[in-house]
Amino acid sequence: MTFKSKEEMNNFKNMFLHGIYLGLYGFVKYLPFPFFHYFRYFVIKIFAPNIRSKSISDGVTIYFPWNISIGKNSTLNQGVIIDGFGGVKIGEGVRIASGSVINTADHNFEDPKEFIYKQGYICAGVTIEDDVWIGANVCINKGVTIGKGSVVGGGSVVTKNIPPYSIAVGVPAKVVKKRNTNNDKELDA
Repeated sequence: MTFKSKEEMNNFKNMFLHGIYLGLYGFVKYLPFPFFHYFRYFVIKIFAPNIRSKSISDGVTIYFPWNISIGKNSTLNQGVIIDGFGGVKIGEGVRIASGSVINTADHNFEDPKEFIYKQGYICAGVTIEDDVWIGANVCINKGVTIGKGSVVGGGSVVTKNIPPYSIAVGVPAKVVKKRNTNNDKELDA
């Protein structure tokens, strides 16, 4: 985790780029399915060359898109919010259901004698590996890696790493089961 100052987040370059990006994105953010996924993708792509998925639903909000990479065939469904300030890496074939939030920055509050808003931020990136399914209304906190092939149940709050091929649910999210990665499938006789 890194500490970042309020000035670093609010520097002129970030605010200027972010203002232009949000101004353009505002025109396409809520346009309906099916073809407007592509318009959203093209506006975001201007500011985020590492986004390779075109499936971005209406109402998706992405902050600091230049700090985000998204692999091919991944989907962001309605109302997803991604805070890219601390960096976000989303692999290929990832499904993120509606209302989910990826948060990479929190307020620092170590000094009880100082206003929280003056203490800067604690930032850490989020990594979601390939072939992950994030259920609806999941909150993924800073510094977390969700392993390849995992499933996170709806409404969960992810505060710690989730190993590959796990099923995790709850607040905070806990691994309740491993997915069967055995390719030998038995058929019922």
